[in-house]
Amino acid sequence: MAGAGGGKHRDADRGSRQRPGTSTRRAQRLSQNLKRSLRRNCPSAVIRKMDRKQLAHDSIMRFRKTDTMLRRYLDRKVSNTGVFPTQHRLLMELDRNPSCSQVDLAEKFDVSAAAIAVSLKKLEKGGYITRLADENDNRINQVSITAKGKEVIHKSILIFQETDRCFFEGFTDEEVEQFFHFMEKAYKNMAEQNSRLDAEERK
Repeated sequence: MAGAGGGKHRDADRGSRQRPGTSTRRAQRLSQNLKRSLRRNCPSAVIRKMDRKQLAHDSIMRFRKTDTMLRRYLDRKVSNTGVFPTQHRLLMELDRNPSCSQVDLAEKFDVSAAAIAVSLKKLEKGGYITRLADENDNRINQVSITAKGKEVIHKSILIFQETDRCFFEGFTDEEVEQFFHFMEKAYKNMAEQNSRLDAEERK
């Protein structure tokens, strides 16, 4: 009796060990059937389109996160200079083009002329620039960069060069060029969309 019972237990154990294998094979068959069904009923172009939509969304999210990290990095690098990152870029542009107007600067940095005026006042108050009214037109200020401003510009150049190097670490020259063209294309797309919105708001 005991032997017979033991045999039954062994058979039951053997059966229980076989079930996972059977279940696994059944799941594999179902998976294969599902894949075949998808290939028949869902063209590859549709699958690629679905992947593209998700990839586009993920790319934008990654871009926004990267932009946040880049801004945070620059804020930390320039925190000891006494000048904000936007003011660094403004000083460097004034150094390259000392005769540019506030309107030119606003267009260059894609901000309002009023915002540029505020930044210039802060730079002047901090002793980084001096402004004199143009003899021929009182509405135009001639901007001169002081020695203190020149020192900040030198630090800015080193900071931005280091930032560029860190940002493109591991990129090939070809990948850097491709990245530039991709960003130019994306910028153009969004500029066109914003222009359309501006036109609609003016109606």
